[in-house]
Amino acid sequence: MTEQISIVIPTFNRAEMLPKAIDSALEQTHPCEVIVVDHGSTDSTPEVAAEYGDKITYVRRDRDFGPHFCWLEGILHASGEYVHLQYDDDWIHPTFIEKCAKLLTSDVGFAFTGAEVVEDATGRQMMTQFLDWLPDTGVFENHLAEEKIVGSLISPGAAVFRRQVLIDALYQGRLPLQSSEYHGVGPDIFASLLSMLRYPKVGFVKEPLASFRAHDGSITIDAFKDKQKQADIAAAYNEVRHHYIELKAMQAVRGARA
Repeated sequence: MTEQISIVIPTFNRAEMLPKAIDSALEQTHPCEVIVVDHGSTDSTPEVAAEYGDKITYVRRDRDFGPHFCWLEGILHASGEYVHLQYDDDWIHPTFIEKCAKLLTSDVGFAFTGAEVVEDATGRQMMTQFLDWLPDTGVFENHLAEEKIVGSLISPGAAVFRRQVLIDALYQGRLPLQSSEYHGVGPDIFASLLSMLRYPKVGFVKEPLASFRAHDGSITIDAFKDKQKQADIAAAYNEVRHHYIELKAMQAVRGARA
């Protein structure tokens, strides 16, 4: 079984929601280190983090340079070979890390689980995600899930990635041939695509072990209310998909020449 896995929780002005994310990380049945990274919060986030003492590592910066720099700093602080990015408004079930860790063999780029979307106001499960992407819990060749992974999006909040892949996926600025962008959209999907370029298999747990909170402050929920934002996000994600297809073609050419 994989040894220590790091859970990185980037946060910004969500002091009221943050404890559930931290508590769910600390309640994992597999050994984990928990790193909370706060870039620029002006609410009571520092006081919330202080209540956990040495149970967590708290990294604080007064200036906010955007979410991906916050993610990157947390990942660079991580000591585990594998990292789970836990958003500050979501949570994971106690066996999430344990069940993913069992699938992280040497030829697996990342492991992910099913997820549920929970209505914040009522606690009602609104929908589930990813559960039909693969037939059962286990390790699978990438091509069996590639169409779903490329065509949709596996949230990092439902996955465990190799630390180095996450670092490499967190590009800053535009991709080489990019023409559309939206607030840095891209690294969240590129992490899984880059994993598939480097490793032949993916791990999957057919249970909804990640919970995504649906609330008005969510970037995704906010975008659902604005057609232009939806279009901008879709265009930015398509840039990353095109980049993946280009890289895959380049990889095939190199393989043919070898």
